Amino acid sequence: MPYTFKDKCNIYNIMEYLSINDLGRAIAIYKFYDMTNSYNAAEFSFKEAQKQTNIYKKFYFLKEAIIGFNSCYDYPYQIIYFAFDFFDKITSAEDYKKAIKNRCKPYEWKDKKYQKTIFSEDIERLKQTNCNAKNFFIKFEEYINFASDQNYGIRQWANNIKHQGGFVVSDILKHDKIAYIECQQGDSLSFTTEWLYPYTPSFDEIINNLTKQKDKLSEFIDWLYVSIFNNTQIIDFKSKPKLFSAEKYTKDIKFSIITPIKIT
Repeated sequence: MPYTFKDKCNIYNIMEYLSINDLGRAIAIYKFYDMTNSYNAAEFSFKEAQKQTNIYKKFYFLKEAIIGFNSCYDYPYQIIYFAFDFFDKITSAEDYKKAIKNRCKPYEWKDKKYQKTIFSEDIERLKQTNCNAKNFFIKFEEYINFASDQNYGIRQWANNIKHQGGFVVSDILKHDKIAYIECQQGDSLSFTTEWLYPYTPSFDEIINNLTKQKDKLSEFIDWLYVSIFNNTQIIDFKSKPKLFSAEKYTKDIKFSIITPIKIT
């Protein structure tokens, strides 16, 4: 079943958080919405794949499901970045763009290598000083790392599909009677076209991994939602105490007027 986030939240819940100056959790609500939309789109592709009798259509929908479920793992860092006050003051669209593009990720490419971001350093600081934060991030990292799980991971598949190519189902290779070609120099293998296809799982393997990922992601979304809002059913109008806060956000913005604008 699709993950129905709209039943948990409405515009009045968001306005209530803004009225008590909790901009972070108001933004987090929208990021949850984005995450669940990606989840539902991936789940749709996954279900469509299993209906197909044409192997090429089946492969198409499975690739869409892999990319979709994998993209869900990008949102939790954005959610906690805002929900637990890791962000600096936001008073313009440009402030938000900088935060979402450069700051709410654990690593960045800098000086020709990946380095920990300020966000990542803040997380480590909280883990050392706050028991709630420590326990939260132990569980959080367990969920996040499932994308690359040794037995059921999809992260490498998704990266290969998006960036390198060479991802194909073994069932299709056999159906198309594709043969690998080897080249040797003397007694040594110099080149083989097998190198072009580093990932050749079967349909059954892909479906098995995606089933595990779908179930784990659904569990992850619920857990993260409860951790932030203390309820899986609805966000109410009470200010829930946060498990912890990075206290980066300077809470000196007082909104004089909060007005909903209908999307048309």
